[in-house]
Order: sequence, then structure tokens, then C-alpha cells
Amino acid sequence: NFLRIKRMVLIGGPDDGLICPWQSSLFGFYDENEIVQDMKKQRYFIEDSFGLRTMSEQKRLFWYNIKGIVHKQWVRNPDVIKSVFMKWLN
Repeated sequence: NFLRIKRMVLIGGPDDGLICPWQSSLFGFYDENEIVQDMKKQRYFIEDSFGLRTMSEQKRLFWYNIKGIVHKQWVRNPDVIKSVFMKWLN
């Protein structure tokens, strides 16, 4: 259960190029018609199967959708490091 962690920060973007669908990095996935659905429309979120909905309601779940970053650059891009990672490292 994810409720044991203090907070969760998810990061992803449409130009990742490796993760498919890229929305899965933000807990999105295909529905029965193979259309990608946002995390909040997923059954596990709605039913709070492992605590994501509770974390979201408690403002402990954060996500970033960033365009223009390929997979290998997530941890190398200075703008991503400064605007996302450094904010949460403490």
C-alpha cells in the first residue's frame, strides 16, 4: 500500500520515446478500447486499491507532464533537475 510513503512525485511526458504508453509513467493506461486513460479514470484509482486516490486527496501525490524530454534525459536535463527534482529533495 502506497499510504506508507510520505509523498509520491511522478514525472513523464509525450516525448519520452521508451515508455509506452508514456502516460503509464503517471499511472495512466489503456482502457478496454485501447484508449489511454488518465490515472484518475482508472479503476484502481477510483476504488483506491493501493492508496493513490487517498494520497491525491491528501495532497501527497504530485505529477509532472513535461514535453520535449526523451527518456535518457530525465535525469540529465538541467531544467528538469532544477524545476522538478531539486524541489523535492530534502
